[in-house]
Amino acid sequence: MKRQRLNRHMLFPMLTVIMLLSASHICAQRNFSLFGKDVSVGVRAGITYSEISKSNYSDGKIGWLIGADLEIPVEKVSENFFIQPSLLFLSKGDKCSKSSNVGDGDIATVETTENAIFLEIPVMAGYRLNIAENFNLTFNAGPYFAFGLGGKSKLGMDSGLWGSSIGGGYEINTFDSMKRFDFGIGLGIGFEILQSWNIGMNYDLGFVPVVDGGGKHRALLLSVGYKF
Repeated sequence: MKRQRLNRHMLFPMLTVIMLLSASHICAQRNFSLFGKDVSVGVRAGITYSEISKSNYSDGKIGWLIGADLEIPVEKVSENFFIQPSLLFLSKGDKCSKSSNVGDGDIATVETTENAIFLEIPVMAGYRLNIAENFNLTFNAGPYFAFGLGGKSKLGMDSGLWGSSIGGGYEINTFDSMKRFDFGIGLGIGFEILQSWNIGMNYDLGFVPVVDGGGKHRALLLSVGYKF
């Protein structure tokens, strides 16, 4: 009997389900103890806006994110200080377009879209500032590590020649031309409402050249989360 190989396109949905089931199991306990600390659990989802540096024709690309967070208090530093490791699934990449005059008033446009899905693990140090009843402001910073899971890149061309429209394109696996591993620093600010809901804005600054030419990931992450 032949063994069936796992379709890598099924890997992301399977990991997402496993992560959400694990988070649900932990969240059912509200919190748990780690190294003698009461650790709280949260989930979040949102959108990303990303690009790859050193591109002269970048339009940026909108993507998505989903993940789970832990919050570990560090009272020895301050009662408002905490460490927040997270597990995120998110899409990054870039979208670029360039138009050129090919003569006789005809215009050719080339558009490329790089869509990369990552498993990202940020480990952030955070500080919580109470500014009103049931309203906190949080600041965080720290490194992140990311590994590419999959994705598709598309190149398309559309041009008009002698009054006729000509178009075409092709599609490849994103990580055939992009490095899978990424590492960088994340910076963020957040708003906590009623001690459970939060709105966060983070910026990922990649340190690893991931494409030819030395381009690095840059991404803005906007999310809404709930802490159990």
